[in-house]
Amino acid sequence: MLRSLGVFSDFEVQLFNQNTETKIVEKNEILLSEGEISKSIFFIKTGALFQIQKIDDEEKIIDLNIQDEWVFNFDSLTNQIPSSTIIKAFAKSEVVELKLESLHKLISISHNFLQLNKIFNSLSTKIHIYDSNLNPTEKYNYLLKNRPQIIKIFPLNMIASYLKMRQETLSRVRANVIF
Repeated sequence: MLRSLGVFSDFEVQLFNQNTETKIVEKNEILLSEGEISKSIFFIKTGALFQIQKIDDEEKIIDLNIQDEWVFNFDSLTNQIPSSTIIKAFAKSEVVELKLESLHKLISISHNFLQLNKIFNSLSTKIHIYDSNLNPTEKYNYLLKNRPQIIKIFPLNMIASYLKMRQETLSRVRANVIF
């Protein structure tokens, strides 16, 4: 997981491992509650997580995360403000937790750990889906091309919510996709 982000010595990898904690989270277990200030980022070794946000008394999926991805609430973590989202386990998962305090400690020991900033670049897929004017077919095709495992793991209602469309629209789009 660490070496995919940059070049680290064996000592730095050992240091990283000493400053993280591996946890098993059960299905529906919450890793970050609404209103809680985020203090950690999580790497999914196995399983799947999702982020929801309550908008007008309705829960909307704002992110779907699978094995080998990092999960965090960017605003809460970087600004140390209460989270407007919930991070929850979709399935029983094994995650590696890196606390913000430990991240700062690692960077103070070796500037090489600044390469961990690449973790925060993973927002680009979500931003592309949310901030562009893609139509439903383009959104689904973008997901198929960039994160095809999402479609295999999560149910249609969650994918539709993530793509900001009704489930009926997603079903219609899927019926017209040529593989």
